[in-house]
Amino acid sequence: MPLHPELGYFDEGLNLTDPSLYATALDVGEHSSILPPVAYRSRIFAELEDEKLWTRMWCCIGSTQQISMVGDLLPYTLGNHGIHVQRDKNGFSGRFNFAQHGGCRFVPAQCQTGKKTKCSYTSCGYSRDRDVLKTSDVDVDTPILRHFIGDIPERMLPVQVETWGGCIFVNVDQNSHTINHQLTSIAPEIEKSLDKTIDKHGFWTPLEGNWKVSLGCIFDEICRFGDLTLDNTFQTSESQVMHRRETHHVIGKGNTNSYENYILWIFPNLLITKLGPFITRIIVQPTGLDEGMARVRFSVIDKTICFGDDEIKEHENIWKKIISTASNGSKSKHQIYQKWGTPSSPETTNENLPKGPEGAGYYFQQYLVDRLLKEYTYVWNAPLYTDARR
Repeated sequence: MPLHPELGYFDEGLNLTDPSLYATALDVGEHSSILPPVAYRSRIFAELEDEKLWTRMWCCIGSTQQISMVGDLLPYTLGNHGIHVQRDKNGFSGRFNFAQHGGCRFVPAQCQTGKKTKCSYTSCGYSRDRDVLKTSDVDVDTPILRHFIGDIPERMLPVQVETWGGCIFVNVDQNSHTINHQLTSIAPEIEKSLDKTIDKHGFWTPLEGNWKVSLGCIFDEICRFGDLTLDNTFQTSESQVMHRRETHHVIGKGNTNSYENYILWIFPNLLITKLGPFITRIIVQPTGLDEGMARVRFSVIDKTICFGDDEIKEHENIWKKIISTASNGSKSKHQIYQKWGTPSSPETTNENLPKGPEGAGYYFQQYLVDRLLKEYTYVWNAPLYTDARR
């Protein structure tokens, strides 16, 4: 968050927290437009997302089975905040990283462009993340481990951690509601079945286009691949839309060979797909204004299911193709949205925006705007990451 979030967010002559800016994006159904184009190209808008979304909502950062041994550590950059979750004897502990700015005394200008840099200090909130740190692979005195947990982990600024359906969720807002409040409308049997899945494999793959566009494109591509349709309880009447803005998920369903399949989008950044006996979890993480990272994990619903190396490779190739197709679509859309209303696209105006997303993307856009326009009381205007030690 900026030093003084209570002073507002302004860019391109616009007040980014003015409800009228999003009037057409909030229109009902087919009358809605995309978000104002500044949302796809502005670093200040990304700061607004950091303040109103990433630091206020429960966000998924990984799966519980990724850190299976006591001491294993899962790093994650949440907005501009470097955090980690570590497995301990009692479950999981979340903290802000000790070295929030890596080896720098302040954030260099090249790290403040909205693009995550490739830096050896992966604990920094402005750098790309590294994968899980396994306690079996590092010594407690390893410098890279110290960048995350410091000398006395118990004195680091805490992060709330909860689990749901085999996923790890975090919230850096100490005054927030519980994860169950956010996910209360999801059928309990889905959570129970996901808790029993066996983690098998995973990979990361880059995405092109703004993260907001990428998520919708991935959802739509998975629906096409798995012949899934959005739950028909999600209508686009004005009363239904008002209700949906307070809902934190959408789900698409289908059937194949006696299996009940589904895709569940838990806002803001998690997609869970069940196709046959296989579960795929996709976490989308922004790494720039025009790019992101998809963190993909595969699991099976029954430990008796054989899932050898050849099957894993085949499964991975299928999902890489799905995500690549979605990424190409996201890139094309983002290029249009990013240039809209600028001199590089002189035939376009901000008074006549492109048609907005449909289906799940439409509901997510409603959810996002609702979060961005929420007001909070600020009693301490320094950024949380000034000094992670207490």
